Amino acid sequence: MKNHLKKTLINLAVGELVAVIVFWINFFIFKKYITDTVSILPVICTLSLLSFILIQGSIFWLILLKRISNKNFAKTSLGKIYNHLRKLDIILLYLSILTLIVNHQTFTTTIISLSIWIFAIIEYINYYKVRLSYKPNVLINYILHGKIRKSRIAREIECYKNSYNTLDNSF
Repeated sequence: MKNHLKKTLINLAVGELVAVIVFWINFFIFKKYITDTVSILPVICTLSLLSFILIQGSIFWLILLKRISNKNFAKTSLGKIYNHLRKLDIILLYLSILTLIVNHQTFTTTIISLSIWIFAIIEYINYYKVRLSYKPNVLINYILHGKIRKSRIAREIECYKNSYNTLDNSF
């Protein structure tokens, strides 16, 4: 069981990092088709945001991997850190859509930027709200039957908030 869990967490962590690398390689391959620097700004902005969110996920999976051998690893600080990252991500999502709206130049770059931004929102929801990483038919079934679960990071943040509120009430 532990070996399966370790393998799963490694695959998740590495998968997120590989996705970031692949997205940026594709960006550098295809950026020659974007004609000017004003048009490229929303693409860079949304791709940076998506990368930031994916890296947060990768680090989270690595922390959980470390917890297999050390159950208390980052136990008290993880929820607090990811609660701050969650808030920062919301601000960055708003700023990046503003950048996209203000700097839209061509239809192609607008569609690319908007697609990346939507993907970043989906990843944000998957990490900070509810788990979306099921097979499509399972996800639809869970949604229809109200059985969708909170994400692991959301549960860590909830534990942090509950322990923080308990401390506040004890004074």
